[in-house]
Formats: sequence, structure tokens, C-alpha cells
Amino acid sequence: MIHLGLESMTAVTVAGLMVVAIWLVALKKRPAYPQVLQEGWQSYIRQGMLSGAKLAPFFIAIGYFSNAFDGSPVALALSKVVGPNLSHLSWGLLFVIPVVIVLLALLGIHPLVSITLLGQVLLTSQVTIPTLAIALALVGGALSYLVSPFEGAIVLISDLADVPPTTVAIKYNGWFGLWFLLLSTVVIYFFTN
Repeated sequence: MIHLGLESMTAVTVAGLMVVAIWLVALKKRPAYPQVLQEGWQSYIRQGMLSGAKLAPFFIAIGYFSNAFDGSPVALALSKVVGPNLSHLSWGLLFVIPVVIVLLALLGIHPLVSITLLGQVLLTSQVTIPTLAIALALVGGALSYLVSPFEGAIVLISDLADVPPTTVAIKYNGWFGLWFLLLSTVVIYFFTN
């Protein structure tokens, strides 16, 4: 979509609508389509849309935190120290960014927070790779949900399997996460280069 000249947000919106439309057309071929559609819609309203309101304070807090961090002395110091060093990495940033997000998640820092902080630092640094590549490299947030023992889904699975969260995060998801990191880095490089 972006290659067609659409703005980023418009491209994401159109792509999302296309996926929904294709999915609905694919479901229409099933005999129980009207009933499934109605049940799915009601489930989305009750369990999806209305339960999402619980996350609103978290996202508002992330926004405040991001704005407060933007003008803070810590952000300025990080930008001065880390920023110039990032420009030397060039395309190596595609690997470094997700790894930093995962390492911060392993320390217990939520991926949304680390992505916000890393994004602020990257915006002020003089990196030589396209901003789209940097944005896509933030896929480390998805990766951190796989391998962080502090993630809710990992804790739930570890409880159900009666194993420690680190076993689920590292032992069960570790190899998949590593392959995901390597493959996504290669795809991002060829997609944006």
C-alpha cells in the first residue's frame, strides 16, 4: 500500500479493511454464515470492544510517559550518548533494535514502554537507514511477547502447564523467537532496501 503512494496510516487502515472484507467473503461460503456472523459480532462487542476500555488508562499513561520522557534530561543524555553510536550501525540496527527491546522485556520493562523510549531516541539520532525500516524493526515488541517471562500469556501458559514462566518463555519459545528475529530482519532489509 505504501508503494502505491498512500500515507502510512491510510495504508494500514485500507489493509485492515481489506483483510476484514476478504475474511467475511470467505466466511460467507459456510452454511451457518448469518448465525456465525451475528455471534461473532456480539462477542466482539461484549468481549473485545468493551473489555478493551480497561487498557485505556495504560495507553494514556504511556502517552504521558512518552511526552515526559521526550523533554527530560535522561532523553537528552541518551540521545547525545547513544544517538551518534547508532549511526555507525547502519543496517545492523535492524538486528539491534529488536534485541534491545527483548532484553528490556527480560528485565521486566513492558514492550510498549521500551518501544516508546527507543523510538524517541531513534528520532533524535542521525541514522542512515529509512524510517520505515526502523519502524518495522520495532517488531521486537512482538518478539518480546514470546520470550519475556513477565508477559501475561506466558505466565498463564506456565500456570496451566505447571512449569516456570522462564521455561515457557526461553525453552519453549526461544528457538521460534530466534528464527522469527532472523527471518524478520532479512525480510525487513530486503523490503526496505
